[in-house]
Amino acid sequence: MAQADQQIQNDNGSNVRADLNNNFDALFSNNSGSSEPSVTTAFMWFADTTNDALKIRNAADSAFITVGTLSETNLGLAVKASPAFTGNVTIPAGTVSSLPLSFTGDTDTGFFKNADNEFTIVTGGTRRAHFDTNGITIRDRKALRFRDTSNSNFVAIRAPDNAAADITLTLPSSDGNANDVLQSDGSGNLSFAALPQAVPTGSVHLMAGNNVPSGYLKCNGQAVSQTTYAALYQVIGATYGQTATTFNLPDLRGEFVRGWDDSRGVDSGRDFGSAQGHEFFSHNHVITDPGHSHSINDPGHFHNVAYTNSDNGDGVIEESGTGFNGFEPTENATTNISINLNHTGISIQNQGSEARPRNIAMMYVIKT
Repeated sequence: MAQADQQIQNDNGSNVRADLNNNFDALFSNNSGSSEPSVTTAFMWFADTTNDALKIRNAADSAFITVGTLSETNLGLAVKASPAFTGNVTIPAGTVSSLPLSFTGDTDTGFFKNADNEFTIVTGGTRRAHFDTNGITIRDRKALRFRDTSNSNFVAIRAPDNAAADITLTLPSSDGNANDVLQSDGSGNLSFAALPQAVPTGSVHLMAGNNVPSGYLKCNGQAVSQTTYAALYQVIGATYGQTATTFNLPDLRGEFVRGWDDSRGVDSGRDFGSAQGHEFFSHNHVITDPGHSHSINDPGHFHNVAYTNSDNGDGVIEESGTGFNGFEPTENATTNISINLNHTGISIQNQGSEARPRNIAMMYVIKT
């Protein structure tokens, strides 16, 4: 180890020689020592024995720059081809516009430290995602894509346009059963649950058109296969009739549907699905006559009066002579009374073959 002041002072021969040797030792040993040389010059070397570092003076001759570690291969530096780093590599924090780590020919793509315990990925000079103690955050509604095995298509997940608040969805701990769906408990915890049937099998609906939609059958009493429509058969069974291999649908053509009494007592004594004929409730009709009259017309008539010629004080008209009797008509007279038949205008008639309210004809269908 040697250091020198880089000066050869005027002196006697032995002192000049010692001074020369000391300067050569300092030069050949890179000014090694436990402290920096007191006399420096730009680009001079300094082997710092305190930390085994090789340093070089900067161009301004204002400070030493550490080049590497003397005790390590290649001074602890990576060679240009296939470097293998050991120890810790540190880089400055940088900013989005001044990346400390970027790529040749693409200097606006790389990484920088955004804050403590956080670094950000930048592409095209824009922050895309960052990693911190909370996890991975993808910015600006960019998608997280999962490619298929051929890398030709992907499935992506991304945030909505505007979220009202931070939302964290926690996946369930198992994959559930076939046909299950994911549901939330309102706090972001997801679980699998059986898919509720939107339209229950066996439910009956009215159609405003006469085309039967997919997944339905017309309620026309037809016999259908117990195997083909097993789910429907499990619901209605033999309620409307069946054979060994078929069962009948309800026949609602031209029918009004009435709610099943189910022990209420309004329509008691009926089985579920049974048909019921038409019936009139016993009742009376009240007729009110505001009043009318009958007129009598007599065109004129005669009254015959019996008589005899015996004057016996009986009050009968007598004629002269004896042995005569008979009848004499009175004079023609009218009473001015007439009787005419008048109608009340009230009639009761039985019309039609059924009693019904106003209605519109539609088609009943049943869900299979």
